[in-house]
Amino acid sequence: MTDDEIKNLIASNAKAIKALTHNVSELERDRKGIYALLGRIARAQADFYATQADFYERFDRLEERQARMTEILNRLDPHD
Repeated sequence: MTDDEIKNLIASNAKAIKALTHNVSELERDRKGIYALLGRIARAQADFYATQADFYERFDRLEERQARMTEILNRLDPHD
């Protein structure tokens, strides 16, 4: 190999290493972004399930109130 060929090969290898390093950096950044999004999804799911549990708890309380009101009305007017 001539000196020029070796210099070209070195330059080519340097460009390849630089490109690979850039790609690795991008992958790491993307990975961090994905983990951040997964964290946000997990928090959103937790909030959703907490809200859903609260909804069902309130719905159960409403059913209990309705049953008590119906019982009171039946005692007040047993002829229905």
